[in-house]
Amino acid sequence: MGIKIRNLEYIYMQGSPFEKKALSDINLDIADGEFVGLIGHTGSGKSTLIQHLNGLLVPQIGEIEVNGISTKEKGAELKELRQEVGLVFQYPEHQIFEETVYKDVAFGPKNMGLSENEIHERVVEALTYVGLDDSYYEMSPFELSGGQRRRVAIAGVLAMRPKTLILDEPAAGLDPAGREEILTQIRALYLKSKMTVILVSHSMEDVARIANRIIVMNDGKIAMDGKVSEIFSRGDELKNMGLDVPQVSALATELIKRGVKLDSNIYTIERAKAAIMLLAKEKRGAEEC
Repeated sequence: MGIKIRNLEYIYMQGSPFEKKALSDINLDIADGEFVGLIGHTGSGKSTLIQHLNGLLVPQIGEIEVNGISTKEKGAELKELRQEVGLVFQYPEHQIFEETVYKDVAFGPKNMGLSENEIHERVVEALTYVGLDDSYYEMSPFELSGGQRRRVAIAGVLAMRPKTLILDEPAAGLDPAGREEILTQIRALYLKSKMTVILVSHSMEDVARIANRIIVMNDGKIAMDGKVSEIFSRGDELKNMGLDVPQVSALATELIKRGVKLDSNIYTIERAKAAIMLLAKEKRGAEEC
């Protein structure tokens, strides 16, 4: 059924001197199984939007329907909604508190009143999804690296078996190795589970690598919505909104300006590498002729 948003508006501290419109006339459809990157500068409305998707905030104006559940209707099954939409906040490892990895991931399913067999099945499944095998089960989460702790926190949400997973800056604060680790696992999780994933990030490089669609927010509105290549081809517009394109895209654009025959659809290092290798191959072939 996916996510349907119609005419959504939200104002903080409405009626006070500090009133601020965070969202304005948001209309959006996200189909089941999409991997969406949600980007925008600080204060653009990203966090307010995602908090509406699992009922933490309720629309003041407009409607949201998630998998057939309307979040605005009186008596809406918000508990059911929060099981279907898993929201992982920034620095989720700060919410880890159990003495072992297994117990921490099992916390949510236990609160659902599931049997021990069902809890075990979900814990094993969730930890497998994030790339942690049974050698980690009895370890203290606080003995793990930053990236591993974050994977445990994500597993705790996955154990609820949500149909949609929302990740708010999942690589924030990690060193390069931890960043690579968590992003690789998120992409692998998506490919294995086929669940809907919404990734909120300030990093153009991160979004370019693993998302299939990008939604750009600016001043509480949706400024752009399209395929990765389409969005990053509009570099000047992004810069006017205080954003940027991936560094490799900027480099490719500059090379094209200088006469290098590159495809303009370059936004990851992998694509740049393939394009350069193709150019080198063509050059060798021309020289041999």
